[in-house]
Amino acid sequence: MRLPRPAFVIATVCAALAGALLLPLPREDAVTPAGGDRRLVASLLDEVPTTQRRIHVLGYDRSHFGGWETVVTAGGALCTTRERVMLEIFDATVPADGGRTTCPRAGGSATDVYTGDLISPSEVEIDHVVPLAAAWDHGAYAWDRARRVAFANDLDRNLLGVSGQANQAKSDGTPAEWLPPLSGAAPCAYVARYLTVSVGYGLSVSEPDVSAARVACRL
Repeated sequence: MRLPRPAFVIATVCAALAGALLLPLPREDAVTPAGGDRRLVASLLDEVPTTQRRIHVLGYDRSHFGGWETVVTAGGALCTTRERVMLEIFDATVPADGGRTTCPRAGGSATDVYTGDLISPSEVEIDHVVPLAAAWDHGAYAWDRARRVAFANDLDRNLLGVSGQANQAKSDGTPAEWLPPLSGAAPCAYVARYLTVSVGYGLSVSEPDVSAARVACRL
């Protein structure tokens, strides 16, 4: 039966609203900084020491931070810090060619947290979230060697396996100089990790870094 025109309009509007309610909402982390990262960054910015700008301190050399440390894993294998990073991010491993104590090799593929691209082990470089040269400029120049080596091998906080191209583009840049090119939540998540490392080790950040962090996290 044909509805009178007013009733037809009401029925059409109700149907449209019902359809809208069924549409999937966009994931927060797909389009905007995640709420947890934003709150963490806001808190860390109140704690981190700041300087007017980054001052390049003379005397930096990569050797001041030592090389990759080797540890015995729970399975009895001898793995370097680099190998452990690789084994954490890839979804498969290839059995090692050596004996039981030889560290397995990473295999398969993983999504690069900086670009969103699919990467293989051969394309990966290990990134220090707070670059060693930047850490030197912001306070590590005054550390003893043991603290520098621990910083350079901090698997839990300061190391990520990323695409070599992204790592080369970043170089020793701080947030004011470089942020992940992946849009959405990635820049704020990166800043949250960067500031977590800086606060944890008592390193300063520059005022331009603070501004970049606020922009990345929409604070």
